[in-house]
Amino acid sequence: MVYKQACRLLLTTDSSDRAIASMVGKSHNTIAKYRETLLAAEVTWDEFKDRDDEGMRRFLHAGRERARKSFVEPDWDYVHKEMARPHMNLTLLHDEYKTGLSEGAMSESEFRRRYAAFKKTLNISMRQPRRPGYAMYVDYAGTRPCITNPDTGEKTPVELFIAVVGVSRKTFATATMSQQLRDFTEAHVRSTQYFGCLTAVWTSDNLKSAVTKITKKEGHYINPTYQHCADHYDVTVLPTRARRPKDKAPVENAVRLAYWYILLHLRNRTFFSLAEINAAILERCDVFNDRPMKQRDKRSRNEIFEQEDRPVMRPLPAQPYEFSEWKIGITVPTNYHIPFEGNYYSVPYTLVGRKIDMAALHDAVQFFQCSQLVATHPRVIGRDQTITNEDHQPAAHKAFSQDQFLASLSWAESAGRGIHAYAIEHVKRHSGARSQAALKGLKRMAAEFTAERLDAACKRALALNNITNKALESMLQSGRESKPIDTPQAANDPVSAHENVRGAHNYA
Repeated sequence: MVYKQACRLLLTTDSSDRAIASMVGKSHNTIAKYRETLLAAEVTWDEFKDRDDEGMRRFLHAGRERARKSFVEPDWDYVHKEMARPHMNLTLLHDEYKTGLSEGAMSESEFRRRYAAFKKTLNISMRQPRRPGYAMYVDYAGTRPCITNPDTGEKTPVELFIAVVGVSRKTFATATMSQQLRDFTEAHVRSTQYFGCLTAVWTSDNLKSAVTKITKKEGHYINPTYQHCADHYDVTVLPTRARRPKDKAPVENAVRLAYWYILLHLRNRTFFSLAEINAAILERCDVFNDRPMKQRDKRSRNEIFEQEDRPVMRPLPAQPYEFSEWKIGITVPTNYHIPFEGNYYSVPYTLVGRKIDMAALHDAVQFFQCSQLVATHPRVIGRDQTITNEDHQPAAHKAFSQDQFLASLSWAESAGRGIHAYAIEHVKRHSGARSQAALKGLKRMAAEFTAERLDAACKRALALNNITNKALESMLQSGRESKPIDTPQAANDPVSAHENVRGAHNYA
């Protein structure tokens, strides 16, 4: 996704080539050439964003020859550090630099000139210009409020999430139980709803919910779930650089002000739920944003927001983001079923051996290959269930031995009403090769423990809603198949009460 991320940053942000290079793991010269290519093509992100990463790579490198460097650049930070040593001189450092270089070494005069230019770049401080409605800065406050258990009086600290927007510095705060991924993304959703419109960029700290890791070569790895949330709002995530506090100066100042104008005003109040404390925090946010600011012509944050930020911000999508848990880079196994929460979901068998991504929503599980949706299933409750779409199966698996299947059901029907009901329920829940294996297991257990005992075990399993051969075998081995169950369902005949009991003709 390096090329797609680079194109998004170039087309939707005003970040410098070096800043983008550090985030995507490319050199700033390469990013500059990408910028030239995009400008020459006169494309926008809306026109470009539907391309996959490989398509963007081919576009950016079409007909281009790799540039050759005139000189091999030394590590100027190392040179500067060495020059701090007593009696150190640039002649010695230049000799060390060119040792081992067969070509590309610069002369000593060029070495001195470039070092002098490097020194001029040190300790420079620039006032950061802020664009109206461009960025939303987010962070967590170091001081945490508490909610109190009304029964025990025990106090539980909660996190205070802060979001600041644009040049107005309009501020939103909300309490969350943790800084974990779900709380973090849902706080973003509440922030967008409070502001009522969208910035182009979200800038966060490098907590795990935002950034999974940072490498010198590849830059920031954005948490896939957080990235999906940003994609829903078509927002670019620009995390702060490590040890660069000025990258998030607006929110750092807002955290300090939030402590003064929000938490201190609530210090003598006791809150018994997250909803209660958030209602109070929201009231204080409104008061804070309505306060006139002396340095801004006595205008409030709300006034500046309406005058300068909102006109250039984008409207919210029709629906807010729905939290989904993402898993990236899953290799499709040979049985083309992906495990998740103890259940198994099918994907097209043609993807065996390839990498896919999974998104688990509240009521569905979706699978993507190269950003394209390839499979979706209802998200099931429980464990050890196999959910198979017949369209995902190869022809040989679709032709799963219909005659043998009917013969197995007929055997179950003759072996006992409990065995038959159990077999039908297993087919309903699992189907396919998994149920065929279960029917074979029933025959084996009937031969080992007798059909009468197995029939009793199947009735007990149906009453307990535990439709697994493992549970049956455990009952038979311990002699629990006839043990009474204190439930109304167990007191009745499970066959006559079960709505899924049908004859073998229903599966012909």
